Amino acid sequence: MIRKKSGFTLMSDKTSPALLGLSYCKSLDLGVSLTFRFQFVLSKAIHDLPGFVTRPFADRVLHTHKDLPVCEIVDQKGTRLGIVIGYAMDQDGQMLDRQHRLDLFAQDTDTEEKIEDWITWLGGRFLVLTNLPSSKASTNHIRKIYPDPAGSLGAVYDPQTGTVASSPLLCLTRDIDPNPYCRPPDELLTNKDLKRLLPEFDRDIPVGGFGFGDTVDRHLRRVMANRAVDLDTFTEHRFWTPDPDMPSLTAVEAADQIVPVLQSMMHAFCNIGPGYFAISGGHDSRMLLACAPDLSKTEMELYCYATNWIGTLDVRVSEVLAETLGRPFFGQIAETGPKGSFIHSRKAANRTRLRFALGSGLGHLGDPWWQRGYARQLRQGDIWLRGNFLEIITARVWPRHDLTPQDELMHALQNTRVVLGDEAHIGRSLARLDDWRQSFPMDEARHLHDLTYLDLTLAPAQSNFYGFSSHTYIAPGNHRRVYQAAMQVPWQDRKRGLLYDAIMARANPALQQVPLVGMATYRARKLGVPAREFLEQKIAELPTRATSGVDVAVPTQD
Repeated sequence: MIRKKSGFTLMSDKTSPALLGLSYCKSLDLGVSLTFRFQFVLSKAIHDLPGFVTRPFADRVLHTHKDLPVCEIVDQKGTRLGIVIGYAMDQDGQMLDRQHRLDLFAQDTDTEEKIEDWITWLGGRFLVLTNLPSSKASTNHIRKIYPDPAGSLGAVYDPQTGTVASSPLLCLTRDIDPNPYCRPPDELLTNKDLKRLLPEFDRDIPVGGFGFGDTVDRHLRRVMANRAVDLDTFTEHRFWTPDPDMPSLTAVEAADQIVPVLQSMMHAFCNIGPGYFAISGGHDSRMLLACAPDLSKTEMELYCYATNWIGTLDVRVSEVLAETLGRPFFGQIAETGPKGSFIHSRKAANRTRLRFALGSGLGHLGDPWWQRGYARQLRQGDIWLRGNFLEIITARVWPRHDLTPQDELMHALQNTRVVLGDEAHIGRSLARLDDWRQSFPMDEARHLHDLTYLDLTLAPAQSNFYGFSSHTYIAPGNHRRVYQAAMQVPWQDRKRGLLYDAIMARANPALQQVPLVGMATYRARKLGVPAREFLEQKIAELPTRATSGVDVAVPTQD
């Protein structure tokens, strides 16, 4: 059968087996379009995915949710070279739209190298799929998939079928073949609705994190950050490696490089449509806020929420940050307090958990913000900006004390969030970590934990953010120039806050004066006084702030 969709003519295979995610949605009476919002499937067959747009790509079919942007990459003659899925900003500070013309020609002998250099300096949440002419006798085309710097628009692939998808349940047309080394959380496996659909997982193996490219299925692999996957052979290669001999920078020198990039990213992502910029009382979102454009000229709303007591302090500090900028602010706390819920129907709460479980590829049932219906109170489909992935700036993943070489490796392994089971399981994971260490040149004394974080920690965790299918999750700090410049500052200086201080001083010193929640609670504990009382005292000592429209209710109990 031939059918037309989105202006393309496609051959449709009526016998294509249903994707596992669709079968699960049907069994659980969940809508496919909402459950798998912002996701994609690249396969050899057409699948009937409600709410998805279908188009040819290379020798396959690309299905993208209607709310997921797609940009075509062309050369100077208009020859198609590939596509970008998601949200990306180029090194000139421009958001990629429906088509982007590169300054090269498809027949150049170094086209692939030029493409990879261009991809290296894209920022945002995206995947790039290339389809380049090849000069090799063995193939006519070079077809690869490249992730963003953190692997945040996740992708998994099945080498057996050639299917690539956002998450495992959109990649499989068969039942899950359980990973023999780790399994989904017990709360998911014991859920009465999911239990009847899922295969038996060995209860003697530890609960995941799935690291080193592993997934819930033993055959599926996750595309890891800084690596490309050949879409024909499904072999991987590293396409970005920081220079191990790159010179050291002072905090001020690095800030001079980082701030312009963050300013470009924030300008680009704050102007792509209505949404929420989730700020807090910590470091990461504050650096982005300091680099933000005039938000009064955007449709981006400052936002914070609390699902526990410490979160109420985040809301209070976020309110002060908004006041400092003279901007409206929305602080979200349930009426009954930070442990309350916006969902009062047990059935509705369970459906919310089920949708998260399927959308995340059986990652988990959602965090409290999701399970308690906070997301349902926000405008659906909006952008949701978060201050994630900037832990390198504060060297948060580095150990606080000197460690033995073996303990140093265990610290690195634990930071990848990979599951750790018995001695044999730990030994296997350490061997995989060692293989990774040996796969590219690295100055371990300077960069071991930075590169562990970038290469191994970030991508596996991002699959869960597909569960937040109400909003488009984007981290505007996700850029390799930011990571690379930060890594050039000695980690000891970063851990002391020198790079953070230099960034804030260059970008917006007024925001730097607002107390950090972590520091306030630490000092209050040392003084033996209530944290909220200490925090309010420090806020009262701040210079006069601008007034703003604030919508927030914060419980007063300490």
